[in-house]
Amino acid sequence: MRTQFAVLGEIEARVDGRPVGLGHPRQRSVLAALLVDAGRTVSVDRLGDRVWGERPPQRWRPTLYSYVSRLRQALEPADGDGVRIRREAGGYRLAGEASEIDLHLFRELVAKARRSPDDDGAADLLDQALRLWRGPAFGALDTPWFTALRETLHHERFTAELDRNDIALRHGHHAHVLPGLTAHATAHPLDERVAGQLMLALHHSGRPADALRQYRRTRRALAEELGIDPGPPLRELQRPVSYTHLSLPPPPLV
Repeated sequence: MRTQFAVLGEIEARVDGRPVGLGHPRQRSVLAALLVDAGRTVSVDRLGDRVWGERPPQRWRPTLYSYVSRLRQALEPADGDGVRIRREAGGYRLAGEASEIDLHLFRELVAKARRSPDDDGAADLLDQALRLWRGPAFGALDTPWFTALRETLHHERFTAELDRNDIALRHGHHAHVLPGLTAHATAHPLDERVAGQLMLALHHSGRPADALRQYRRTRRALAEELGIDPGPPLRELQRPVSYTHLSLPPPPLV
């Protein structure tokens, strides 16, 4: 039997494609806390902190044990493949293949993409990784630990999207990435990598004036919010765009 776990969206488990009932959100959070560290023992105290934060219920340990017991029963059909929650000294360990957990598969695919010797292979791996996302990581879980990890994972997803944009821009797919980059630039006005990608997309779409406006907008935001100027890569990118806008022979645009 093949078990698949998902945390890049609502927390889910499937055995041979059939959904597994994981109970209420707090119980699901126990599974998610173990999935993040699949293959490693998570202490009972650490589990309690992840699941309840700084305000656990008075009898949180017996409650945690009951949650684990129910999750074990729910996942019992997968025991033949060795995917189960095991009691270890001082804690619990979810035993199973990392490739069956979307979070770890996402990171593995992104790492392979960055090692890929060719753009086509890297693009395919990044597309596979990004398709694993179905919404905010861990759904609506809101303890401090889940909130902080969600932010980290969303940044990893954002960086993977920018890696994919770099490939698209190198292959002339400027119009394809332009809408997403415009939205990213609005959401991340201080991100110079996003600004540079948007400038390239605008420039190669025949809109050098808009590309220069984006540069000035980013420069102003950096000055007002951080008191700094754009870094050398963005400044160098601005020069050939300016030449094009002035109808002068431009230097090469890398």
